[in-house]
Amino acid sequence: MNREAVVASEPLYFNFHDLVTVEVTAAEPEDRAFFEAEYNHHRSDRASPGRPGVFLRVRRGLVRPGFGQLGLGGLPGLGLSGSPRGYTFHQHKLLARWGYRMQIDPERVELDVIGNRLAIPMVHHMLLHPSLRYLSARRGVLLLHAGAVSHLGKSLIFTGYGGAGKTTTTALLLAGGGADWAPHGDDYIFLGPGPASLAYMTRSHLYSDLLKWVPEVAERLNAGERPRLELFSLIRRWSGERLKWAVRLPIERLWPGREMAKSAKPAAVILLARDPSAQRPSLHAVEANEALTSDLVRMNFYEARHFLNLVQKSGSVPDYETWLEGWQDCERALLQERLREVPVYRLALPGEAGSPAAFREALVDELRRLVELA
Repeated sequence: MNREAVVASEPLYFNFHDLVTVEVTAAEPEDRAFFEAEYNHHRSDRASPGRPGVFLRVRRGLVRPGFGQLGLGGLPGLGLSGSPRGYTFHQHKLLARWGYRMQIDPERVELDVIGNRLAIPMVHHMLLHPSLRYLSARRGVLLLHAGAVSHLGKSLIFTGYGGAGKTTTTALLLAGGGADWAPHGDDYIFLGPGPASLAYMTRSHLYSDLLKWVPEVAERLNAGERPRLELFSLIRRWSGERLKWAVRLPIERLWPGREMAKSAKPAAVILLARDPSAQRPSLHAVEANEALTSDLVRMNFYEARHFLNLVQKSGSVPDYETWLEGWQDCERALLQERLREVPVYRLALPGEAGSPAAFREALVDELRRLVELA
């Protein structure tokens, strides 16, 4: 066996603040490289026995509807019949195709996947990440759909539905706030007791609209990434927002010289919304009531909708409705506890960039004062 094959068969280990671990075994070097790049800041050199964990085993294969019954003839490790038991077929946006089986327990989630190359990012987003979130909630820590930055050891947590402006807002602060503003989370953040925010740092997912708000980001893209960003933008518009692909960039390239903030004390949770009439950042205090909590829980589970569909489709959880209700109740209780400790604000962002430099300066001033007063 050559060295490449040996390395590809060795598990990758990732440790998320000693809460939950992830172990990935990928038969294809390209697939292994994807997870190494995505979770680089959480890499560990060994397993963490005794901690809750997600165990993902992924390999390449040609799959089709009913493949578990019709067979995968010729794929190694499947026996002469080529019929893996318990696998469910899934196809996402025509191109990503995979078969999967899963076992979900309170302390452990097992995922086995056979799919094509385009399935790998989807498996990460739709299976691995939500599994980690499920186990984190059971450990008393909420993984909230949010972007976050840190300043003076305090964090600002920006949350909202997809497209609300989380990546844009964090990029504006990091670009305009100076070296004492640090990246803390691109798409999710852990919220734990204390209160404390803990980084969930993946690569940043960039879309072309960000360049209108933060033009200097274009300088961080190489010759291959720039045309890809434009191509993905055209596909997104052509598909009516149904096909959304991002260019993934590590924070070291996006924000050179900035250290990731691993932990911070939350200064505020900020609800983002687009307001086409807004000319300046408009920040208002919000009461953390039951309606707000329910809306945030709804938003968080909307982000897990693909995972929930895959769980239900595969029949991995015998009493699905009871299981889901228990998870939702757990996250609701955690969120209520955090919002009793951390003030909540609503921030209106313009629909278009307009004068990005002036808006950035006003935004940084407004949010710097918020952190300093916290």
